[in-house]
Amino acid sequence: MTFQDLPPRASEIALTDRRVAADVIDLIISDADRANGSVGVMICDAEHRGIQPVVLHDVPPDAGVSGLAQLLDLLLPLVSESGGSVLIGRGRARGAAPNDLDRAWHEMAIARCAEHEVALLGYYLATTDGVFRLPEPLSAAS
Repeated sequence: MTFQDLPPRASEIALTDRRVAADVIDLIISDADRANGSVGVMICDAEHRGIQPVVLHDVPPDAGVSGLAQLLDLLLPLVSESGGSVLIGRGRARGAAPNDLDRAWHEMAIARCAEHEVALLGYYLATTDGVFRLPEPLSAAS
């Protein structure tokens, strides 16, 4: 998807639909961001509509979870105050399957969102091979 392909009134679409959420991650994490490593957070309103993307560029492939934890600890209290939610994506050069570090980032994001009582609409891996959703936590999937 490109910004030219956006549906009419895109800002009014809730990001609870997995396909739409994947398209949003595809938009906010560019090919260059994937090649150089990145993390993208779409801040959403109380109705789960995207209102502000935040993208950190040039994140090394071996970056630990502490950087994302710090970012979320800054953003999530503000999101919580407004009853909002977040959609998160990690950009890396290639691959379709999450590695151990991707899973660690995902687990930390789940924990931080739960701690701040913010809905995590999804966590995606964005690479040059595509955009892939990581699974829901077991408690949410059951």
